[in-house]
Amino acid sequence: MDFSAINKKQADSFALQKRLLKQLSQGKKVPCEKCNTDIKLVLDEPGLARARCAHGCTDILLQLG
Repeated sequence: MDFSAINKKQADSFALQKRLLKQLSQGKKVPCEKCNTDIKLVLDEPGLARARCAHGCTDILLQLG
């Protein structure tokens, strides 16, 4: 079984999320690719942050620390 296509898709997704988080941490406005609303970086709970758009199409949970 060849997993190279799955691995490439996963690596591309990780790189995209890494770029998005870098832009958000620099204070830049980043629109959601699906709904075009701004993605916000908010502290969810102690030790957790979330990058998400208003509609929830983009929703990335981050563990801090």
